[in-house]
Amino acid sequence: MTLNNLIKILVSILIGVYLDSRINFYASDYYLSFTLGFLIFCFWAFSLPNNLYALSSFCIGLIIDLILGCPFGLNALLLTISSYLIHSYRYSFRIFSFLQITIFFALLSSFYLGFINLFMNTANFSYLLIMFSFLLNGLTWIFIYLLMNNLKKRFYRQ
Repeated sequence: MTLNNLIKILVSILIGVYLDSRINFYASDYYLSFTLGFLIFCFWAFSLPNNLYALSSFCIGLIIDLILGCPFGLNALLLTISSYLIHSYRYSFRIFSFLQITIFFALLSSFYLGFINLFMNTANFSYLLIMFSFLLNGLTWIFIYLLMNNLKKRFYRQ
């Protein structure tokens, strides 16, 4: 992977993280939480399994930790684990339908959101937030997949 492609991937994830912070500010009153940055990362790990390994996932997670002010290494650990899961099931995804892949990534984003809330908001941990976000992130994955696949064809060069 070239440095130019890595910068494009990082910028798209950071735009997703920025949109996360803006949307979640208003959506938290309705027990909703988007994980756009995480879903964009999952798209890149899913669509480019040979280019986005654990070390680059860890570095992207550290950059997100620095920007968001999370405990140092929390996003890095979660992105590395999710990258490992996506890479370990990449051959199984070929026989899955799009609905099954959507459910997998919705579950993965729910686990991500659950761990973030477990470490950051221990007093306000809500199962209702996790369940609603599972449905919301499942629907969001469909739009992210379609949009990012179009952008990948247009801007990403191997």
